[in-house]
Amino acid sequence: MKLRIGMAFAFTLAALAGCKSTGGLESQFMLRTSTATACGPMAAARVEQELAAVETLRRGYDRFQILRNTVANSTRATVTGPTHANPYATADASSPSANGNVTYFGNQRVVMTGAHEAMMYVQMFKPRDKGYKTAIDAREVLGPDWKAIVARGIRSCN
Repeated sequence: MKLRIGMAFAFTLAALAGCKSTGGLESQFMLRTSTATACGPMAAARVEQELAAVETLRRGYDRFQILRNTVANSTRATVTGPTHANPYATADASSPSANGNVTYFGNQRVVMTGAHEAMMYVQMFKPRDKGYKTAIDAREVLGPDWKAIVARGIRSCN
C-alpha cells in the first residue's frame, strides 16, 4: 500500500514538473478605484470601466471582461440647520412689550463626504483568446481619442 502511494506521488510530481500554466494569470488584474462623492454612482461606474480599458491597452491587450466587481458607497450628505434669531422688543411701562422667537431659514450648507469605491477583477483578451468576441472593446470604451487617454490616464469623472 505504501509503495502504491509513493509511486502515485512520484508520478504526480513528474507530471506537474512538465506542466506549464496557460490559464493566464498574466491576463488578469485587480483594479481598485475610489471616486469623489460629487461624481455620483453612474459616473463612478463609467470611470471604473474606463480605468479597466486604459489598463488593458497599457498591458498590450485589446478587450476585457469584468469578472467580479465589488462596490461600496460611503457617501453622505449633511445639511446644516437653519439660522435662529430671538428678537426682543420692549417699550416703557405705559406701552406693551413684545417678545418672540423667530426662525430664519437660509445660510444652510450641504457637506458631502465619503467616496464611491470599487474593487474589480478584470480578464484581458487578445484576438486569439477564447472569449475575445464577447469581451468589451477597450478602444471603443475610450472613444476616438483613446491613445491620448491611455497616455494621460483617467483623472476625473467629468
